[in-house]
Amino acid sequence: MRIQKLPGVFIKKLQELGEYPDKVKLVEKMLDITAFFPGGRGLWLEQDSTDFPSILILGQDFSTVKAFEAMVAGNKADLDSPTWKNLIKLFDESDVDLKKCFFSNVFMGLRDTEKMTGKFPGARDKDFVNRNLTFLLFQIETIKPKLVITIGRPVSEMVAKLSRPDLECWDKGKALSSPDNGYKTNISFNGHICKCVALEHTSMRNSNVKRRVYGNYRGHGAEVEMLKDALK
Repeated sequence: MRIQKLPGVFIKKLQELGEYPDKVKLVEKMLDITAFFPGGRGLWLEQDSTDFPSILILGQDFSTVKAFEAMVAGNKADLDSPTWKNLIKLFDESDVDLKKCFFSNVFMGLRDTEKMTGKFPGARDKDFVNRNLTFLLFQIETIKPKLVITIGRPVSEMVAKLSRPDLECWDKGKALSSPDNGYKTNISFNGHICKCVALEHTSMRNSNVKRRVYGNYRGHGAEVEMLKDALK
């Protein structure tokens, strides 16, 4: 499959997701911009590339209805957010090639709320959670990434549900809170084997990253070294 066709494959599959729960709205249009899927194409479009993604970056959800409407109107850019700015800085220091990444979310849809942080409203609906897990597995099986990177606690917990017993150790936020637990190898997702790294959410990175421990490294350095080792 050519890289340019990948977002379209996911948009087509997304039509099978079904109804959205209370306070969650459908993303009616995927924008042709660098942004996390499904709001954007999920690809790094700031540079030309024909490389098929080998790294899957996962956030919790895209944003709010209001914020997305601002992007549609051209009044707001996803790349201007703290999430992106801190992620780009971290990846640059860790030698993660943005052109080799696909940026997506574990939950599809937009928050129909004023607040864009905290637990996604759809996470309270068990059926919706399961349908999103099915779609997430489809993304993994389609891309076949060498590395999956999660951003924030809810994402690491969702991903852990797809790999049992391999990622049981990531339950209840332990991917981030337990020392030497954020980088895992030989993780199976329905037979696809890859590496996984759990990162603090980059929008709140400065306040949370200090708790990370990886070998002799602490805080920011721990996450940098996890990423570097995962790329070897």
